[in-house]
Amino acid sequence: MRKIVRFVIAVVAVLLWSASSLCAMDTLIWCARENSVDAEINNWPLQRVLGKIAKATGWQVFVEPGASATISAKFKKLSTDDALRRLLGSISFAIARSNGVARLVVYETDAQAATQLVVAEKKTNPKDYLIGNELIVRLKKNSKVTIEELAKLTRAKILARDDAHGIYRLQFADEKAAAAARKLLENNEDMAWVDSNYSVDRPTPMQMVQTAAGAEFAINPKTSDCTTIGLIDTVVQPQPGLEKYMLPPISVVGDVTATGDIPTHGTGMFETMLNSMGNSPAKILSVVIYPGDASAANGTSEATTTYEVAQAILKAVNAGANPINLSLGGTGNSPFLGQLIADATKKGIVFIAAAGNEPGKALTFPAAYPGVVAVTASGMDGKLASYANSGDFVQAMASGYSVVVVNGQAWEMQGTSVATARVTGTLAAKATQDCTSPAKWTSQVVAALPVKQ
Repeated sequence: MRKIVRFVIAVVAVLLWSASSLCAMDTLIWCARENSVDAEINNWPLQRVLGKIAKATGWQVFVEPGASATISAKFKKLSTDDALRRLLGSISFAIARSNGVARLVVYETDAQAATQLVVAEKKTNPKDYLIGNELIVRLKKNSKVTIEELAKLTRAKILARDDAHGIYRLQFADEKAAAAARKLLENNEDMAWVDSNYSVDRPTPMQMVQTAAGAEFAINPKTSDCTTIGLIDTVVQPQPGLEKYMLPPISVVGDVTATGDIPTHGTGMFETMLNSMGNSPAKILSVVIYPGDASAANGTSEATTTYEVAQAILKAVNAGANPINLSLGGTGNSPFLGQLIADATKKGIVFIAAAGNEPGKALTFPAAYPGVVAVTASGMDGKLASYANSGDFVQAMASGYSVVVVNGQAWEMQGTSVATARVTGTLAAKATQDCTSPAKWTSQVVAALPVKQ
């Protein structure tokens, strides 16, 4: 999961090499925000160097098939351009910049020959999505105590509350305090249940780069009132001519305003769904779960938690949204969120979620919950994209490529988020055509979008 507008990732690789029975530490440290690169590498093959670069920067890296080199380099605090020249030597490269670097092309004969996507080296320390010092709790309907009393008893801070459903998000001094409070609360007769809270990432598009301006939406039919998509994501930037497809947005994280001309993740999903619905567009209800972040180029933060996702689902479903688009995910398996989705599914609500932009077969939630349509992405050849998750829980595959327009500027986006939005749009269009439940069409849509390795 990558973002091109800002990133600071340091990559340190350790390997054993022996030329004279000595050990050395090989490193490649890439600090993009400071435009500074350090390297001390010995006899690395070209593919390994490119994999490290892709991992460290989040760029899409393409190499000419058959290109090869053995690379050794030692330097400190070089700029990105100078570092690439030192690392790649006689091998040619080109970089495409747009509010940061989006794409690196490496070739020996011609730039157009660089067609092979380099898979970024996998992270050695996967993110822990568990928020150790937080709990989500639910009081029984006839509870004899208030949440304030329980918070005082366990020395917790109430971060968020849903009094209508008796659900609360509690924060403790540290993980040890949270664990002790959990034992206490689980034995309290006034508690319905106690669960952990997990962070949830949005699968940021693998690629987001400016492209030729002037792309326009071909659709302009009357919007149907019988189907509403619940888009649970970041804030959507309103664009002229598209307001009629959007219902008044809801936020579960306070006031959030998107800034700048770079598409938010929600904007990309919104426009991708519209394009996918063709001449049968449904209304789209945006439910914002990512808080504002003034330091972000597009005004929204990177992560939210399962508590906010659950709150958004409740608000979207209660507002009449069906299907629900979840272009987000993480490894945190929350029984609380899973049960909520299961209960809604029994009532005919359809959930479509992204499998994640990490090659492999790891479970990603909420996509892996029973009843959720898990979507992965295909590449230009119609087969599984190199960046896409292909776990056994994945049920459908759609193109991971989309072009969206913000303030007259077109942007390319790519990832399982995009594929998920396409499937959601396709399903909603089917339901809109005859004003039926999306659940009626789910099996047909999934069957038409098989996963192709």
